Amino acid sequence: MSGERVIGGYTLRRVLGRGGMGEVHLATTPTGGLAAVKVIHPELARDPAFRRRFEREVAAARRVARFCTAPVLDAGMDGDIAYLVTEYVKGPDLAKAVREQGPLSGSDLEALVVGIATALGAIHGAGVVHRDLKPSNVLLSPLGPRVIDFGIAQLVEADSQASQAILGTPAFMAPEQVRGEPLGPAADVYAWGGVIAFAGTGRLPFGGGSPAEVLYRIVNEGPRLDGLDAAMRDVVERAMARDPRLRPTARQLLESLTGGRRLSPATATQVVERTWTGPRGLTAEQQAAFGARGGERVGAVEDRGLAAAVEDAPVQAAVGVSLARGGRGGVARRRWPWAAGAVAVLAAVVVGVVVVPRVWSPSWPYAAGFGDSWATGASDGGDARVAGSDYVLTAKPGWRLWKSAPVPEPSGGVVVSAKARLEQGSGEYGVWCHGSANSGDRYEFGVSGSGRVTIVKRRTGQKGTSLYGPAALNGAAAARGGRIVAECAGPSDSAGVTLRMWVNEELVAEVSDASDPLGPGAAGVQVAPDAGEALRVRFESFAIDRTKD
Repeated sequence: MSGERVIGGYTLRRVLGRGGMGEVHLATTPTGGLAAVKVIHPELARDPAFRRRFEREVAAARRVARFCTAPVLDAGMDGDIAYLVTEYVKGPDLAKAVREQGPLSGSDLEALVVGIATALGAIHGAGVVHRDLKPSNVLLSPLGPRVIDFGIAQLVEADSQASQAILGTPAFMAPEQVRGEPLGPAADVYAWGGVIAFAGTGRLPFGGGSPAEVLYRIVNEGPRLDGLDAAMRDVVERAMARDPRLRPTARQLLESLTGGRRLSPATATQVVERTWTGPRGLTAEQQAAFGARGGERVGAVEDRGLAAAVEDAPVQAAVGVSLARGGRGGVARRRWPWAAGAVAVLAAVVVGVVVVPRVWSPSWPYAAGFGDSWATGASDGGDARVAGSDYVLTAKPGWRLWKSAPVPEPSGGVVVSAKARLEQGSGEYGVWCHGSANSGDRYEFGVSGSGRVTIVKRRTGQKGTSLYGPAALNGAAAARGGRIVAECAGPSDSAGVTLRMWVNEELVAEVSDASDPLGPGAAGVQVAPDAGEALRVRFESFAIDRTKD
């Protein structure tokens, strides 16, 4: 379209918002998807010192795991213009939602509390401090809260009153931030408490007035938390301790919120998504746009806005809400009722029924009954349906369709297996592991109809990286169907992950990934047709098990 502005290959469509650092635009990606593009003010981008900080901080932000965050997909300089590309999250920010709809309550407030704590854990785990966590930096997507702009506040110097004005309202600053002291993760935990207080009461924790008045109260007075229930108020008070040494870490916050259980970030994200009943401020049409998930355009992995490469999952919200409100099920009075709701949702994830055990501990191996909580229905990328005891995926040309099992992977190594048969078309099918329930990250193990095998590592916003193959199979018959077994073994750290693949009981591939390896998360099945014709694959079985020592 004539007159449209293109930066770094992204076509800017309309302004989503403006801030001290620049403008945020809804943009079309080079592959036709949607993304949010932040265009930095030219006077900042022309500063050589800013450019150096920009490169350093963006590199750190891209390491942040995609748990309850809007991930950074791309960044660069286009002439004298600096730009940053993130996932486009459709939904209002928390400030707008509370302003227009009032405070959050029930399961939505609880999902928000856990979701932001999970996001902070991912942010701090990458060595990043947000520095500017506030309601306008929390977007309410159909899948739950998403924290944005992590680390970006560090692109301007944060040790002067002038820079504080650039960063916006002081209402959620920690006392040490007001005093101009060095900031660590504890400052984000303090801001978390203020954001939760605002979400649950509709009031700023230190009231209104001039910035100087608010800053004075932050340093010398405690926050106003009346209106929060006693258990939540206790957690928020500890998070907003004036002395940063007395505040819990993000991980400790998450543990206290889930009754002392050490949930993995992937599991915590699943709990949030299954408890969240929907963002406020979205129209019915906007909500419907997110009704079909679990597909992505081949070659356009960054397009989560359009392709929505996120699995549909059954929402057991009623269980979480009833327990959260009443604290039933034998939960102690001092324990925050969210813990009971989390257990209920976790139980629903594992077995697909309303069961609330005292301690959630899945048994392994998990064997699929595809009628139990596997995503079904049509989407832009194709169709998923249960046929008797089988699971049939039909992917349209140009799309990759992937679905996740309704259970998280066990910690440590995992073995994923499936028996499948190619029924129509040509292309690739197989299983995946060490994936993310809310992004396109995963290790894919594929068999093609032409008799070749591959192991591919995928990350949102990047092209798939071939770790093995394509390599020829022994025997063309195996290409049309059989048993595929994949193993992701080893720690998710610098030591790397060992990936092995068997087809019809024969070891066909083995490779290691030591370059930012993926850790335990989700696993499932996937199909991707060759160009020109739809691909239909029937999965007759699926199982997940721990690796054997």
